[in-house]
Amino acid sequence: MPPEDGPPSFTFEWDERRDAVNSASSNTHSTNDFARGGYFGTFQTYLWMQHIKFSNDTLGIASTKAFLRIIGVRDDEYHHPVHHQTPLTSSCEKQLSLLGEHIDAYFAWCHPLYPIIHEATFRAQMMELVARPSEAIWKMLLYTVAALGASAISTESERNDITLFDVAKAQFSHEIMEMGNMSLVQALLLMSIYLRKQYNLNSSYNYLGFANRAAMGIGLYKEFHSSTSEPFFRETRRRLWWCLYNLNLEVSIAYSRPQDLPQREIEAHYPLNIHDLDLNPNTSSVTAEANNSTLYSSLKFGAAFYFAISSIYPRIISGPYPYAKELLLFDDSTISAWETSLPSFFRTNVPQPPNYVFCHAILHWRCLNFRILMYRPFVVWLFIMRYRNNPPKEPRDPASVNTAITRCMKAAEESISTISDFWNSHTQNALTGWYVLDFIFTAVLIPAMCLRYDPGSAQAPSWNLQVRKAVRVIESITLFNSSASHGLRIIKSLYKDPDSQETEHDTLVSNSAESHLQDSIPHPTTGVEDFFPSTPDI
Repeated sequence: MPPEDGPPSFTFEWDERRDAVNSASSNTHSTNDFARGGYFGTFQTYLWMQHIKFSNDTLGIASTKAFLRIIGVRDDEYHHPVHHQTPLTSSCEKQLSLLGEHIDAYFAWCHPLYPIIHEATFRAQMMELVARPSEAIWKMLLYTVAALGASAISTESERNDITLFDVAKAQFSHEIMEMGNMSLVQALLLMSIYLRKQYNLNSSYNYLGFANRAAMGIGLYKEFHSSTSEPFFRETRRRLWWCLYNLNLEVSIAYSRPQDLPQREIEAHYPLNIHDLDLNPNTSSVTAEANNSTLYSSLKFGAAFYFAISSIYPRIISGPYPYAKELLLFDDSTISAWETSLPSFFRTNVPQPPNYVFCHAILHWRCLNFRILMYRPFVVWLFIMRYRNNPPKEPRDPASVNTAITRCMKAAEESISTISDFWNSHTQNALTGWYVLDFIFTAVLIPAMCLRYDPGSAQAPSWNLQVRKAVRVIESITLFNSSASHGLRIIKSLYKDPDSQETEHDTLVSNSAESHLQDSIPHPTTGVEDFFPSTPDI
């Protein structure tokens, strides 16, 4: 891929400190140009949720922000709200009883997604029944767990999690940089997850990077076989490593950045699919894995998914972009092989125990999301890039390109349908809303773009239904996540519901986007042709 034509290097810098972000958000012409910067590339999905008024970031042409610009959205029309802290008394640092509700919420909602810590061990450490790690690392771990739990069940008007996380963050010092142990990796990984949920993407990325180095420094990627390797401790290491690995691939795809962990050098086995009660520090051996869903099912099968797609991912974020035929072959072989390798109890439509319904759903949404992102450039080519040629030219392999486009649209439709069904039939809270918003926004951009460019298509009624369904879900998420309102404004600037009553502001925004679209189509967009081909060579 030819070098990107980006802004001066200083504009890659960023500052996500709360004071800097609040200052930049309250002043459109703030001198703090780094408030929400950083480099984001081809698959980036989250940048639209940041303060996109500030253009000091650089991103690949297939990122969601670039994608919106290509299809005619003036993203500078929208302002992203800032979270304000709810005061919490400092006594929360001293009284564990004040943290109980939040810690329970963490284990109920966050823990099944990423079982980074062992619940029984953690609760025993709270009661000082077993040894705790050093005081600073223990407080980092304890208050980040509490912050994640508080965040999971919070609303926009209740943000106690911010104060709890500040307590955890205050423990960070230069001495932390001089340690290496599993508790440190756990704390850093959880802090990274929390910051990502607050859309502090670069800060989250830094904490994750530190966790990576600390993990490799204690050899978590290695598999050790010896008589002194008790099953419980060996399995604890495996779980932590694959949580780290999964999060790295998840974040790399989300931010469209290179993978940060080794691939071929990994020796650690996938975690066993066993119930917690079947393994404790005194267990001498594990006879067999469970033949049903456990806390570690999503982790194990998610690790296999991410390891499978890690071979194609570097090619998708660089150039030249793979041919449609290559991606179809990868899909039909590698991704489909992963799907068929899933045990019968964890396949797509199999009912799950209540504790594992959400993590099971997310695993399959991730697969659909990757297909959308992988094939999305061909949808952009269909509606936009091929018209850069006059007259428009057809690809050399039209059958493969058309199949790629169809699969993208199908994955988007299935995502919207399954996510909507899940959201409407299960408990709704801030954590589920965050993931639902993430996946459904990426999906709904596909039918919204199709309607914008081909409103007379025979598929238009289906596209219209998909967009309406997604909009209803996103509207209901606004109670928990103000970014949902931001996403709605973007969607409505792309899509006009024939049965809705437009406000004057909606009309102005939509007209502005349409004007921008018409102005931009005849002119080459810098770097676009490098990624979305306008030639028949796709």
